[in-house]
Amino acid sequence: MAKKMKHDQEKSGKLQWFFFVIVVPALFALTLTVVVLTIMGTNVFEKAESYANQIPGLSAIVSTSDESQNGRQTHQLEAAIADQNEKIDQLQQQVEDKQLTIDELNQQIEQLETDLEAALATSAEQKTEEPPAASNPMKEMAVSFEEMDEEEAAPIIENMDQDLAVQILAEVASSQRGAILGAMTPEAAAEIAGLIAGPAAS
Repeated sequence: MAKKMKHDQEKSGKLQWFFFVIVVPALFALTLTVVVLTIMGTNVFEKAESYANQIPGLSAIVSTSDESQNGRQTHQLEAAIADQNEKIDQLQQQVEDKQLTIDELNQQIEQLETDLEAALATSAEQKTEEPPAASNPMKEMAVSFEEMDEEEAAPIIENMDQDLAVQILAEVASSQRGAILGAMTPEAAAEIAGLIAGPAAS
């Protein structure tokens, strides 16, 4: 029993000696080295990682960590790209919708101008063949605009030839003319109204 206790004490003494003589000074020296290198501007952890990559067992662990971090970054970038692509698709759809509206308005303008040209040609033919009692094509076009909603008529009038627009609006009833001018942009409405009022003022 006394031998066993003596043996345990010797073993414990050797362990304490190893800890205080080897481990503690080694940890202190390592800590001091890290602090000194950091103060000198050396990134100790990057150096340690580069050395670890040269060791076969540790390089696999470091590579796996890097791959995991790169995978997370790639996933975040892919999510951001997908979000941007969705916004681009929405903007493209809005542009296409607006372009479709513009095309429809241009078609209406072309149709109205074609109808007006045909009416003017018919009127000219009637004037050469009949006494001057033919119908007024401007009045007919004015009636067409009077039957339209002012929000629909306003952009068509704005995009027509200005002289033609003035002649047609001069034939439109004053109440409907005011509604159409009110649906236009202020600049266009002021210019056309001034031209309509010009001959009357003179």
